[in-house]
Amino acid sequence: MPFAHFLCEQGLAPLWDEQLERHGQRPRLSEEFRAAIHHNRLQVTGAYLLHRHNLAKIKEILEAAGIAHVVTKGSHTRELYYDTPALRPALDIDIMVKPEDRLEAIRAFQAGGFSFHGLPETISHECGLIKGNTCIDLHWDIMRPGRTREPMVDALLNSRVDYGSHWGPGHGETLFLMLVHPVFTKYSTTPYARLVRLVDLAQLLHRHPGSVERAVPLLRAAGLATAGWITSTWLELLAPGSGAGVLAGSLAPGRLRRSYLRHWLTHNLSTRLLGKPLLIQLGFTLPAHDTLRDAARAALQARRHGQAAVTTLAATQTQVLSSPRPSPQPSPQPSPRTAP
Repeated sequence: MPFAHFLCEQGLAPLWDEQLERHGQRPRLSEEFRAAIHHNRLQVTGAYLLHRHNLAKIKEILEAAGIAHVVTKGSHTRELYYDTPALRPALDIDIMVKPEDRLEAIRAFQAGGFSFHGLPETISHECGLIKGNTCIDLHWDIMRPGRTREPMVDALLNSRVDYGSHWGPGHGETLFLMLVHPVFTKYSTTPYARLVRLVDLAQLLHRHPGSVERAVPLLRAAGLATAGWITSTWLELLAPGSGAGVLAGSLAPGRLRRSYLRHWLTHNLSTRLLGKPLLIQLGFTLPAHDTLRDAARAALQARRHGQAAVTTLAATQTQVLSSPRPSPQPSPQPSPRTAP
C-alpha cells in the first residue's frame, strides 16, 4: 500500500483517518488501507500522550533550574493550531534555551535521568537528551551559527508565552521558524520535509493572520526573507488559496532569483540531487540567503564550525560530565506572557 505508507511517512495518516471517520468510509478505499492509517493514528495518539506528560516534566525541570526556554516545532504547534493535537505526530520534543544556559540545561536534564548525546556536525547549536522512549533536542541557536545575520534566540525567548502545557514562542516567532527551518535542514521538497509541516503553516496562517506582521521583520533582520519566500511559495504551489501567496509576495526576492528558485521547487531538484549535498548547498541553501554577503558569511562559518566540530563536542562532553551542577540560581528571564 504505497499511498498509505506515504501518508504515514509524511505525518498525514492520522488526519486522513479522522476525516474518513467523520465523513464515512468511501467504497473505493480498501480495508487494508483504512487499517494501515488507523493503526498509525493509534500509534501517534499513544506517542502524544507520552509527549504531553513529558512537556509538563520539561517545564518543571527547567523552571526549577531557573532556565528560560521555549518548546518549538511539532510538540508546540500541535497544541496551538490543531483542534485535536493527537492527530499531529511529533518525533521528539524540541527545546530552545540561551547559549549561555545550555550546559546548565543539560545538567538539569541529566539530574532528571536523561543522557547526553552529541554529534560533531550539530554540536555547534544542538544536542540530544534521551530517557527511555523520550527524546529531547536541546537547541541554543535556531540553526548552525552564521546562518542568520544576528542571533535570533533572544527574540524567540523574549516572545515566550505560557500556554499552560508548555512555554512556547509567540505566533509571529513560530511562523518565522516554520518558514526558515525546512529550507536549510530539510531542503524544502525532499521526503524529509514532511508535508505535515505545511499543514502546520496553513493552520497558523488561517488562525492567526496577524502573525505575518511580526514574522516578516524577523526574517529581514535574520537575512532570511528569501527562505521565507521559498517555504510560503511551496505551500502556495501545493495548496493554492491557503493564504501563503500574499505572504510570499511580501518576501519575494529579485526577479531572476525568484525565477531560479521557483524552477528549483517545481522540478524538485532537492530530491533529485539528494545524494549530492554540496550541489544542494551551492544551488539552493546559499541562494536562500538574502544577499551575497549573507551567503558568504554562512559558508565561512560552516567551514569554521566543521573544522572545530570534534573539539567542540569533546569540550562539551568534558564540561557536562566533569562539572557538578550547582544549586539553581534563577537568572534574569524575559518577561513572560500568558496565553489567553
